[in-house]
Amino acid sequence: MTIGCAFAKLADVRPFKTTWKVRVKVIHSWRQYSGMSGETMDLVLADEHGTKMHAGIKKKDIGRLSKLLVVGEWKVLENFQVSPATGLFRPTPSNWKIGLSMNTIVTTCSIKVDDMFLSLVPIQTILDGDLNHNFLIDVIGQVLDVSEIKTVPVLGREKRKLECVLRDINDQRINCCLWADTLTNCDMQVTNAFDASKLIINPICEEADAFRIGLPDDGAIVVIQEDDEEAEKQRIKEQEDAWLALEMKSVYDIQNATEIEKFRISVKVTGIDTDWGWYYFGCGKCQFRVTKDLKKEGATKPRPKAPVWYCDRCKSNVKTVEAKFKLHLLVEDDSAKTKVMLLDSVAYGIVDKTASFLLNGSYDEIQDPELIPDDVKSLVGKSFEFLVGVEKEHIVYGNDTYKVHKVKKGLLILDTESGDGPFIAIDNGSTIASGEELSVVKSNSQSISDDGSTPSPKRDFESMHGVPAGSSTSKKHCPKQLPTEASRELVNPDGLISQHPEANKSEAKLHQLTEN
Repeated sequence: MTIGCAFAKLADVRPFKTTWKVRVKVIHSWRQYSGMSGETMDLVLADEHGTKMHAGIKKKDIGRLSKLLVVGEWKVLENFQVSPATGLFRPTPSNWKIGLSMNTIVTTCSIKVDDMFLSLVPIQTILDGDLNHNFLIDVIGQVLDVSEIKTVPVLGREKRKLECVLRDINDQRINCCLWADTLTNCDMQVTNAFDASKLIINPICEEADAFRIGLPDDGAIVVIQEDDEEAEKQRIKEQEDAWLALEMKSVYDIQNATEIEKFRISVKVTGIDTDWGWYYFGCGKCQFRVTKDLKKEGATKPRPKAPVWYCDRCKSNVKTVEAKFKLHLLVEDDSAKTKVMLLDSVAYGIVDKTASFLLNGSYDEIQDPELIPDDVKSLVGKSFEFLVGVEKEHIVYGNDTYKVHKVKKGLLILDTESGDGPFIAIDNGSTIASGEELSVVKSNSQSISDDGSTPSPKRDFESMHGVPAGSSTSKKHCPKQLPTEASRELVNPDGLISQHPEANKSEAKLHQLTEN
């Protein structure tokens, strides 16, 4: 406890007062942004007794305090708040978090303890899976196998990723992932710890010296692994399709779920919820929803021809925007009815045109919610397999709309006219769909019109939707309804899919199925 000018231990600070005085070393610092608290600066502090605690600074105080709190330096902190530490990815096991503000006084400290205050966790303990996933941990290991650097999209931005294998003195090994904005500035992430993770190569400390001495003398060296492109594609496909191994659940199951989890369901689309519209405009940089900046647009002389957009996440006006799907569908199965919501990347798996293409370059807001493109309307009556998530808002607050995370791809399911007959599955690389007519949906090759030309994005909205279904440039509808089991032999396969290059492959398979 603080007595006069004495220093308190970090282990003793509690929320009942703000006039604490401690001396600490800044172990690590990083900045992050969240939708609730905006931009913040976070730090890991440690005192001479080895106690570590998470500290946070709000945006308005970052400018002053960030200059005073330098990583590796000892400081005296006076006047700060203490609050409970909650949430995921907590950098210390302490139950408390320090809040630094404009009232906080930072001065130099005479004590100098050259210690990194590591709390190393053995690799075997990690592999056992008994650790609390809410806390970040310290790991030390020798780097062995290293993969090639890959560039992958993360939240709409390109990030470089490097995978490797770490081993300890007991030859226990674990896979690790390094994310980097530059090759010289990486962040190790066993889980997605963002900038809270810190990578130190060849650290100089007692723990590292002891680790080097204990390593087995077996001549192990770092091996740079060149990825097999086909094997990598197969691995990615297996990861993407892992959810298909989940047990099929009903709509009733997800409506009565009591835990946060994901469910695989098979449902039929019965309608489109027009209260929400079917698209929004997203920032080209972060994909977040943008709004028109009418104030700036009106103050600009002459008035700009293109809208002026503002992104709340980027906190600035942006020039590059793109229309994106946000579909709210009414679905049902034999057990119940519900609503699902599909964002752009998932919705484009079942609609064979982009939202930008359907809008034909228009930036207008929806005036008539019932005016929906035929490509979206055509979802009604079709059946899909979805991976939907049950979240806190469903369990606690009664939200009745579930977000779709994945939609089954790779099969085209054909339903009979009545919907009671057998299904025919054709493996043609298409998005899964079912209905009264057969259509080639989102083929792996480009959709081609009768004259061999690709669809023109310059067609206006009305003319595009005025094209008869049988002559669409993006898909070929069958002129006949699918037969029931009793009359299937009467169907001419040539009439089901006419003149479509990709459909010819499916046609042969369909013909073989009908003969069998």
